[in-house]
Amino acid sequence: MNARPLLLLLVIAATVVPGAAAQPPAAVRDKTGSTAAPPTGITPREGCVTAECHPGVKQHRFVHGPVQVSGCDACHKLVEPERHRFEAATDRNRTCALCHVIEPKVGAIAHKPFAEGDCLSCHDPHGSSEPTMLRGERYGDSCKACHEQVSTAHRFQHGPVSAGACGACHEPHASTRPHLLVAEGRDLCLKCHLSTGLEIESRHVVHGPALGDCLVCHDPHGTDNPAVLSADPVALCTACHESIARAMEGATTQHAAVTTQQSCLNCHAGHASDHARLLKKQDQALCFECHNKTITLKDGSKLQDMKKLIENGKSLHGAISQGSCVSCHDIHGGGHRRLLTNEYPSDIYYPFSENAYALCFSCHDRQMVMLSRTDTATGFRNGDNNLHYIHVVRDKKGRSCSVCHDAHATNRDRHIRDEVAYGPSGWKLPIRFETLQDGGTCGAGCHAPLQYNRVTPIVYPAERSRGTWKGEDLIPGVRVNPNDGNPPPAK
Repeated sequence: MNARPLLLLLVIAATVVPGAAAQPPAAVRDKTGSTAAPPTGITPREGCVTAECHPGVKQHRFVHGPVQVSGCDACHKLVEPERHRFEAATDRNRTCALCHVIEPKVGAIAHKPFAEGDCLSCHDPHGSSEPTMLRGERYGDSCKACHEQVSTAHRFQHGPVSAGACGACHEPHASTRPHLLVAEGRDLCLKCHLSTGLEIESRHVVHGPALGDCLVCHDPHGTDNPAVLSADPVALCTACHESIARAMEGATTQHAAVTTQQSCLNCHAGHASDHARLLKKQDQALCFECHNKTITLKDGSKLQDMKKLIENGKSLHGAISQGSCVSCHDIHGGGHRRLLTNEYPSDIYYPFSENAYALCFSCHDRQMVMLSRTDTATGFRNGDNNLHYIHVVRDKKGRSCSVCHDAHATNRDRHIRDEVAYGPSGWKLPIRFETLQDGGTCGAGCHAPLQYNRVTPIVYPAERSRGTWKGEDLIPGVRVNPNDGNPPPAK
């Protein structure tokens, strides 16, 4: 609002009926704090700002120079002493320019009030709480008069906006840059965000937008998203990373790290990182931030404490030994159980097919399982009789890899388990595997102790009941007597 305290008296005086007796108007209180009737004669310049007339004119933290020295006549000209009527000494759009000469740069974009010479729309001619005589209590109060949408309440506001410090980013009169900015692009942002600038300069992997325009991701004034992001993290990231968006939308198994809290920002740095894919930490260390305890899933099943399991394990699965969880798990969501990147048997017993073990075969040679006879594809053989084949390649009750091997870590070579959870109660079925020279022995809960030797095959007597051998006699309760039979390869 344009406060023109002395002109208010002009309007009051102008409303006097012509020919009426010249009587002082009733006492009024104007915006300068005057409560006295206007004098009828010529008032000395130092007499304007008195306790009786205009005491409020000087009651500011910062007072305009002419007002400070009671130089009211620098801007106001007395035209009718008997009515105490004043006019502006010059055109109001030229008055300020008599003292304040501002020459905009060539090609500059001028702020509309400045271009029109309307200084008083932003500045108070008498005084202000701001050194530049801006109207309002803070710099931003003047800006709000026209730019109300910028100051609209948001959950998160940019610091200068919250403090009403519009001048931190914008020139008030003119600029050669769009939006009257004091600097261009990210150079403006990094004037304040020094740590972010150092991060971008020193890290090995930098997010593309951080090298260009910060406004690709951030709003300069305020939003309802953390870090003044222009949209929520998922919507913002997937606007560029479309393949990940499709993976997330089509995922039947979702990763809580993507769907909760800061979503993408739980794992990825927004500006720069020393790790691939802008990860905040190396893959495994990042996963351990959540998987450092037992996690109960919605279906009641549990994920064990992976940090404890892996850090205490002596025999690590290949991908784990390289610290790469993403070799087997899709971190954004997928179509397989446990966020696995490909098919893998979900139960201890599983009918064999190549596709059922697609995850394992993506690294391991499938011949180690699918050849009934071999002297090279696997070390788990009795002579050339492939014991992987005997255990796994079954139409019914094929043993999945997880019966004997833990996919993460164990204390035995070849990450062989000590025991495996079996049945609805989770009974710990013992494996009891021992490595021997050129072979080994297994006395698991599945069958009586059996031994194998790659160089000198163990020969067992003929099988007592060949017709029943299809793996059924490996289950608890139906034992094979090692002295009674040598199971033939699966048919």
